[in-house]
Amino acid sequence: MNTVAEAPSSVLANIVLPLVSRGLLVPNAAVAEVVLAGQLNSAVSSPFLLGYMVWREQEIPVVSFEGLLDGHLPEGLALRQMAILHGITDRQKMPFFALALSAVPRLVRLRDSDIVPMETEANPLIHSQVRAVDLKLMIPDWDRFEEEIIAVL
Repeated sequence: MNTVAEAPSSVLANIVLPLVSRGLLVPNAAVAEVVLAGQLNSAVSSPFLLGYMVWREQEIPVVSFEGLLDGHLPEGLALRQMAILHGITDRQKMPFFALALSAVPRLVRLRDSDIVPMETEANPLIHSQVRAVDLKLMIPDWDRFEEEIIAVL
């Protein structure tokens, strides 16, 4: 009797990036480093671009994902932690950028079966919304996310 064994599902390392009222789920490879927030330079008037910070001898933009989504900064945004993320779309213009976090991110190892898609209103900045590790999380549309940031730089 021939039986076909199921291929083991792969486990991928992801990071939950906590925001004030929500969280982002991104691949571990998207995050270069998590740092304590430091002094921001160049005050800007933008609902999501908070300013610039120096990281590894380069000035990088600091953004609020919720500010980008909602058009205004969330109440209670305290700049404590920053996730330094790899730029992908235009590495010449923005090789890295920082995302303001509300708490320390956490590494989670997930299988496809651990992620449950949720029905939500469409938003061009969000690829999908899911339930994983008992949290409702957003998976960003990385290209659109970066395009919005680059447009104001």
